[in-house]
Amino acid sequence: MLNSFQAEFLFSAFVFICVLSFVLYLPRIRYYIAGLKTPRHFSNPQKNRLAVIVPAKNEKGLRVLLDSLAAQTYDKDFFDTYVVVAQGDDPNIELAKSYNNTYSKVIENQTCKGQALDGILQELLSDAANGYAAFVIVDADNIVDANFLMEMNNALVLDKQIILGKRLVKNYLYEKKYRSWAVNCNALTYTFLDKMGNCFRSERNMSNTICGTGLMVRRDLVQEMGGWPYRSMTEDFELTVNALLNNWTSYYYEYAVTYTEEGVSLKSCNARRRRWLMGYAQVGVKYGREVSKKFWRYVKDFFCGSRSSVEEDPKRAEVVTGNFWGCFDYLFSFIPLYIYFAGTAVCALVFVADALYSFFALQTVAFFSIHCAVKILLILYGVLFFYTAIAFWEDRAMYTISLGEKLFAICVNPFYIAQYAQFYIESYYLLLTKKKAKESWIQVERMES
Repeated sequence: MLNSFQAEFLFSAFVFICVLSFVLYLPRIRYYIAGLKTPRHFSNPQKNRLAVIVPAKNEKGLRVLLDSLAAQTYDKDFFDTYVVVAQGDDPNIELAKSYNNTYSKVIENQTCKGQALDGILQELLSDAANGYAAFVIVDADNIVDANFLMEMNNALVLDKQIILGKRLVKNYLYEKKYRSWAVNCNALTYTFLDKMGNCFRSERNMSNTICGTGLMVRRDLVQEMGGWPYRSMTEDFELTVNALLNNWTSYYYEYAVTYTEEGVSLKSCNARRRRWLMGYAQVGVKYGREVSKKFWRYVKDFFCGSRSSVEEDPKRAEVVTGNFWGCFDYLFSFIPLYIYFAGTAVCALVFVADALYSFFALQTVAFFSIHCAVKILLILYGVLFFYTAIAFWEDRAMYTISLGEKLFAICVNPFYIAQYAQFYIESYYLLLTKKKAKESWIQVERMES
């Protein structure tokens, strides 16, 4: 049982951890400020030919996406759509034939989205006559805004190799039965990534965190990659890290809007989150050392003054500077959170264990330990509550739901976020124990179309 000195020292240690984490996290506030600014809107006088690629293995709601592509304001002669399936008897092949400039491609034995993308991109790259300037990737369960391709073409004036569009929530376009507290909580993920992350990264020419739908990749970059070489469970995050390692440029462009579907049930959302975290762990283990080496090479070059070759080319200097901070962002931006959450968990568990030991072994009530444990957990809840409220404010135009739904999501999202700790531990446990994670392309529940 903890004596009074030990208990007070432990709580003081928790307070120190809170203060240290907050101080380390302060620079991150700049990301939130960038998300509040009105994004720049660009115009492109040149019409570029685009190829829209839709991985559609066993998808049943494809018609809604193809309808939205058929309704594009962009010149219909300047884009084609390719539906990628896994079998020759897939009904989406016949569906594709009913739309103009829409074709199907069978890539057999697909086990991940990356294989589907690689197969079609290899074929399109081999035909120089098609003249595609860039390839746009959209998931089959999505809907695209009527101006989506026009805005993607506008974004090409930025001279960036990767363009990320804005993700809104498809469920909000339909009846209330397609919404749930899990949908509203999971939708916040896109705000965390984009409004509270990628807006600042784009502003500072840093590598963006990439999502695999509503994404445009320039032809020259796809040629450099030799197709689509990524096979992890989150091929988009693998592209994120490779962009860091290879100084590829990216930009988050809010005016190119995609509506992405969220699973209505908590079970569906959790299956998706487990896949995200497993892919994150895979990529972290695979590339973490390379990113670290590149970062410290940047640091060494900076302090040794060997920057002349870069300084001679201002554009190159901009890219290198952005990638230096991108590496720093990747390696260190989560450290304050790790310190805070790990410290909170340890301190709370010690107090809870002390209270349980006192009650069951000594038949006494450790009021101070109970008080401290409750206080620590309430502070954690308050931090996550405040973080959620900021997200709703940052992206308030996105959440076309009732005030009651927003308030309920703010209240329950701290528990939803906390569950990521479980998935994070599970993912690294599977990797460290070399147990096989289920990597096949899992079909999740879809909304009725």
